[in-house]
Amino acid sequence: MLTISEVAGRFNISNRQVHELMDYGYLTVAQVERKDNRGISFLFSEKEIETLDIPSLLADIKEKRERNEKPRYQGSSDLRKIIKAFNYYDRFLEEIEEYPEAELLKACFYLFHLNHYAKTYPEISKSLYQLKARVLEKVYRENQAKFKVIYLLGADKKKVWLCEDCKEAAHSRGLSYNRFIREEAYCSKCYIQSVEKEYYSLMEFILRVGDYRFIFHSPRSLAAAWVDNLPELPCEVRREGFYEDRMYLYGRRVTAVEERVFPLEIIKGKLMEYLGREPQNND
Repeated sequence: MLTISEVAGRFNISNRQVHELMDYGYLTVAQVERKDNRGISFLFSEKEIETLDIPSLLADIKEKRERNEKPRYQGSSDLRKIIKAFNYYDRFLEEIEEYPEAELLKACFYLFHLNHYAKTYPEISKSLYQLKARVLEKVYRENQAKFKVIYLLGADKKKVWLCEDCKEAAHSRGLSYNRFIREEAYCSKCYIQSVEKEYYSLMEFILRVGDYRFIFHSPRSLAAAWVDNLPELPCEVRREGFYEDRMYLYGRRVTAVEERVFPLEIIKGKLMEYLGREPQNND
């Protein structure tokens, strides 16, 4: 692992330029360490550093500054928030060690953050959701008695054939038929066929341990394979958003501060460690 100063020395650039590479998202933090003075230190993967074309990236940053494009991170202002968040999460991880369910709570903590990354980066969301499904299955199978599970009834998956009026409306708006349907702009004269019943249904998993609570969601099609007594679960009607986000509405995007405190590679590494661990008896 390399520090900011070591990265700067290797490429003969200033520490400020390393910070700029971080601020614009070109340089990924691989590890965060606590300093003796309660500050934090960012570490970077030497292997990843070697793949970067630093001069080209610095030129890109210069062009972005000239176009007044703001970086994702806001320097010293974000640093104060990062230290505050780091201290908060530090205390959380220390406090849960008192619980017999410490490993379960840690897994849920990292899973909570993984879900935010999946919401933020659609280009890698498929692999992140696959990891989430594996971890959630293990967490639930090994701790079923600790979870409350609710079936959230969702809408059917539908196929829509547009009427002539709606086809004309799509043309006038410059939209493809598929886009027009995704925007749900069709009318009652269009022919609608239900393709799969309750396709957008979700399973809600609620964990409460002491003062801590985590809530996760999984598409019914995935969770039904490892959740018993599905017809006997309490049922509620789920809320839905726009077409594009209907399967994964629940949750939020990761914040810039969270990305610094818990980089994605750390989250993935912790969850992979959990998947490789033998089941623990927390009863």
